[in-house]
Amino acid sequence: MDNVIFVKQYSGEDEAFGVNKKEIFRYAGYSGRFDPKNDQVEKLLSEVIDDCKDDLSYRVCYRIMDLSWEQNSPQLPFGTDSKNLAKCLEGSSKVIIFAATIGLGIDRKIARYQRISPSKALLLQAYGAERVECLCDAFCKEIGAGAAKEGLFCTPRFSPGYGDLPLDTQRDIFKLLECSVKIGVTLNDSLLMTPSKSVTAVFGLRNTDHAKLNKCEMCTKTDCLFQAEKEE
Repeated sequence: MDNVIFVKQYSGEDEAFGVNKKEIFRYAGYSGRFDPKNDQVEKLLSEVIDDCKDDLSYRVCYRIMDLSWEQNSPQLPFGTDSKNLAKCLEGSSKVIIFAATIGLGIDRKIARYQRISPSKALLLQAYGAERVECLCDAFCKEIGAGAAKEGLFCTPRFSPGYGDLPLDTQRDIFKLLECSVKIGVTLNDSLLMTPSKSVTAVFGLRNTDHAKLNKCEMCTKTDCLFQAEKEE
């Protein structure tokens, strides 16, 4: 199984893919109070969602690998001395490395809206961020359900760029997963992914449940706009 790259495609119609408007507005940096009958921002968002929901393609490629430890360091298939990642994976006997994307369709719509409606482009950027996070959540939940049958629990997921895990870890993950072939995601020299609404991440499976530990609690960044997640 260590050498197998799995690919999954999801339907946006699944219950797990319900749209979270609160998250979209948070990504957009809008914290206003909404009156569903009068709020123009909410109406604008509804128009954006209706216009592009059929352009999304929810895909994931991943590998499940056995994980060994030496002196409290996880022996991963890519080189890193990240203490934050080691903390995340602590106690894990398996590691899942994955990439997820919602496709190029939303990038094309963002480019179009940037020319004709910057406000819609902003909301669409936020909608795309919420959608790919929803995809990651659905994938991790599905893996977690299968792992539970073996008495295992998922750790939080951890991505390159979080805490002390270098962003250039992306290159190793792309090689491990053959992302361009499996799900059509490419990485440029600046470590930016295309489609832009794509994510790479790592999480572990262990026999203890630390569900309350979240990715913000493992991150050393202090100026993040989303720091409030720690308090939720």
